[in-house]
Amino acid sequence: MLKKRQGAPRTVTQCRDAANAAAAAPRHHRNFESEMKAKSVRRRIGCLAAMLVLAGCGLASSVQAQTVVGIANLGPHPALTKVIEGFKDEMAREGYREGKAANDVEYAYSDANFTQSMMPQMFSSLMSKRPKAILTVSTSVSQVARSAVTDHAVPLIFALVTDPVAAGLVSGWQHGSDRFAGASDLQDFDAVVAFGKKLFPGATSFGTLYNPGEANDVVTTRELEAAAKRGGLAFKAISVDTVNDIPQRAQLLKGVGFVYITGSNLVQSAMPSVAATMQRLRVPILSSETEAIKTGLATASYAVSLQSVGANSARIMVRALRGEKTSALPVVKPSSSDYVTSISKTQFSKLGLTIPSAFSDCKCFVN
Repeated sequence: MLKKRQGAPRTVTQCRDAANAAAAAPRHHRNFESEMKAKSVRRRIGCLAAMLVLAGCGLASSVQAQTVVGIANLGPHPALTKVIEGFKDEMAREGYREGKAANDVEYAYSDANFTQSMMPQMFSSLMSKRPKAILTVSTSVSQVARSAVTDHAVPLIFALVTDPVAAGLVSGWQHGSDRFAGASDLQDFDAVVAFGKKLFPGATSFGTLYNPGEANDVVTTRELEAAAKRGGLAFKAISVDTVNDIPQRAQLLKGVGFVYITGSNLVQSAMPSVAATMQRLRVPILSSETEAIKTGLATASYAVSLQSVGANSARIMVRALRGEKTSALPVVKPSSSDYVTSISKTQFSKLGLTIPSAFSDCKCFVN
């Protein structure tokens, strides 16, 4: 007789239950494996996400390490461009080269297109770039920066500000204020008068055009008047409120020995009109800007190099970037090495004038 196998199902019901149990066991095993694989995938995704976040942080750190310097300019003009070029060149010599590498400097530039009402917007644009410091080019731009730049931790380094004390940027010439330091373009007006007398020996007087609404112009005109008195020349100052005033108002300078054109933003922007009027009056122009003689608009120039003004402001900027307080930094005036002399033979000839023999050996002639 056959013996029953030990543990084998005895009934149909037992066989069905055994089959169900056997079928259930593999399914449970497969679900466990799937769950473990899913967990493994989730862990890998989590690690990858963490790596991406860390990489992103590293990139942000690299970008943040780059020094951003803002440049707030009055508007596009050759003279102002020279200042900025001199600034950037000197910054590079000091180790702050323009570029995209982490150790380079990035310049955030904006200008107001010679429009006062656009200056707050200009500074908002610059501040969005999170600059470590800002170069403010010209007096009006610097004055607006005082209220427009609300982050007092950002040093403001000015350039091409004739009298920062009169403009209210600093309290004195000895050092900067809690927010400002920088480089002035204030000329030695006694030297200007002496140069004018030497170049135009027959002159007994000279004149200038100025904008009474611009602080730089008022200061410059006052200083010129004092220098003229010390130098023994009569002085005639003609005020102009707008560019449109210049052709008519400039006629009042008829009869002076020469006209000295300062760095007035208003007058400089209308130099072609000034030059045309002086040509008709046969009055030579001595310019404080080197660009005017290069373009045939002036007879001569005795000028502070605008590149030097930019370079002077760069040296102060570097010290501010390295952590020195603006109140401890200097306000720099041009030195004798910052002056450039240029004489136009063509303009002398047009006016029927003779260049004095004292300048025969001068290596300063153009066109």
